[in-house]
Amino acid sequence: MRKSTLSFVLGLVCAVCAGVIGSVVLLRAANTETVVVATKPLYPYTRIAAADVTTVTVPKTAGITGMATKPDAVVGKYLSFAVPKGDPVTAADLNPSGGSFSTFLTQYTERTGQTGMLLALPVQTPLASVVNPGESIALLVTTQTASGPLLTTIEPVPVLNVLEPASGGAPTALLLFVTEQDYRVLAPAILNNSVQIGLIPQNGSFTAPETITLSTAPAPATGSGNPGTRVTTSPPPSAQTQASGSKAGGR
Repeated sequence: MRKSTLSFVLGLVCAVCAGVIGSVVLLRAANTETVVVATKPLYPYTRIAAADVTTVTVPKTAGITGMATKPDAVVGKYLSFAVPKGDPVTAADLNPSGGSFSTFLTQYTERTGQTGMLLALPVQTPLASVVNPGESIALLVTTQTASGPLLTTIEPVPVLNVLEPASGGAPTALLLFVTEQDYRVLAPAILNNSVQIGLIPQNGSFTAPETITLSTAPAPATGSGNPGTRVTTSPPPSAQTQASGSKAGGR
C-alpha cells in the first residue's frame, strides 16, 4: 500500500515536471524563430553562396520583417544591399530580377533617396586593386580647357562592390554609384582613360580642392631660361560656399 502510494506520487511529480518542461519548450518555440544570417560581410551585387549564410534562433520581437528562414531562399540570389556579418538576410535585401543592374539601381536609389547611376570603373591602376567594398575613394579626372589641363577631384565616391570574373581571379572593375553631376565629368574622362583613383581616409577627415589648374608659364629668370610648369591649387571652399552648394563629391 505504502509502496503504491509512493509510486503514484513519484509518477505525478514526473508528469508535472514533464508538463512544465514541455510548456517551457512550447513557449520558447512560440516566441522564437529560425532565420538566415550572414557569416561574413556581404556587399551589393554579390551572389550569395551556401558558405555565406547560416541559420540562428532569434526572438520574434526582433522587429525585422521579411527575414529568410531557410538558406535555400537566399543561396544563389543577388544582393541589392550590404548585409553585415551576423545580420539577417531579408527579402528586401535581394534583387528580385536576378543579376539585373537596372533593378539593382532602382532599389538602391529608392532606399537611399539619391539620384544617380551605377558605374563599373575598370581596374587599371595598382591602387584600384587594393580597394575594398564598402570604402569610399576619390576620383581624379583630367580634362582639357582653354586655359590648359584641369584636374578635378570627385570625392567621396562609395565603392559598392569589387567585381570579379564568375570563374574567380583578379578584380576587373569597381562598382560605383555616382551622381548625374559627377557623371557628366566622368563620362568623357573614362573614354579618354584619364581617370585615376585616390585612396582617402574613411573617417571623413580629408577634403580635397575641387579643381587644380595645370598651366604652363615662364619659369623665373635663370641661366637656362627654359619654361616650367606652374601648378595652381584652388583653395578649399569656404564655409559660406559650402552652405550654398555641395562640392563635386556630393558631400
